[in-house]
Amino acid sequence: MDTLRALVPDDADVIRVRAATPTAATGWTWTQAEVLGAYQWPPYPGEALRPLDRTADDSTHASLTVCEFLATHQYAPIVRLVRAGDATYTFNIRLSCPRWEDWDEV
Repeated sequence: MDTLRALVPDDADVIRVRAATPTAATGWTWTQAEVLGAYQWPPYPGEALRPLDRTADDSTHASLTVCEFLATHQYAPIVRLVRAGDATYTFNIRLSCPRWEDWDEV
């Protein structure tokens, strides 16, 4: 998780990534990916994520980091499939819990 955090601003709660669809030619592994954006949780449930203005890292290092993460954690509860297509998959990855989840403890 720390490797993903290093790709986005410190105050990011969620990152959106897009990865090339694994194929037989790639050995059914994730080989190309990019960070599309970083977001913060809204103050209240049901509101939209708030995009961060700062751009995300789009380097080759970012691609390798995201691919390694997806290879291991694609089906983890913190990873949510947003869109699947013939050429790419888009995921949201939760880096931290929404602040309103703490409300239940009060």
